[in-house]
Amino acid sequence: MNNGGVSPFLFWDCVQLIELTNRTASDLNELLDGIREVPPNSIFLHMHQSFLKYHFFPPEYTNDFSAWVSHHLGDDALAEKFSELDPFDYANIEDLRQRLIKILEEHTRDGIARGRVRQGEEFYFNQSVTIEMLTDLRATNLREFRECLEKIPLTSLYYHIFEARLRLERKTDDFSYWIEDSLGIPELAEKIRRMDPYMYSLEDLRRELIKLVGSYESRDA
Repeated sequence: MNNGGVSPFLFWDCVQLIELTNRTASDLNELLDGIREVPPNSIFLHMHQSFLKYHFFPPEYTNDFSAWVSHHLGDDALAEKFSELDPFDYANIEDLRQRLIKILEEHTRDGIARGRVRQGEEFYFNQSVTIEMLTDLRATNLREFRECLEKIPLTSLYYHIFEARLRLERKTDDFSYWIEDSLGIPELAEKIRRMDPYMYSLEDLRRELIKLVGSYESRDA
């Protein structure tokens, strides 16, 4: 296999430590104020943590904001607007924050706000600290890469696909970046970048990646 001089791909795993903030929201105006002011890792957490909760099937709502406004405010129209947001369309969290703010400002300006929730149903803004851990898995070609994909924990997949966007602040993930930069297979890298991870559970995403990488494996021989 073609591995001479290739920088190996090192697989990392992660653990998310959730920290409470002092901010809650009981209505859409308070939710808007919170989104404006909380740190970036809070926005990232609430847009992505559902994928860590539901490994084996896609969540009903793609982020915590859409789930809360639907379940507790009964505002399914706003929930749908939030769910339609694809964080992969944004290179950084601040751009994503501004889009959330615009959606909420337009929605509340139209007078569609649904009142306040009862005590105990508030939205709690949390933030996360990601602890990174290097695994003993590494790859220097597509065959080794596919074999590692079959072994890595789903939290590692989450780290390299979802967390990479926050870490790299670019519209790419660790896998496609390495495949293009180190293996020189831009067409495979582009196909991985075009995958919409929000359409899959983490386990389904693993299977799709394994299938896609396997289809290119003979070309790397």
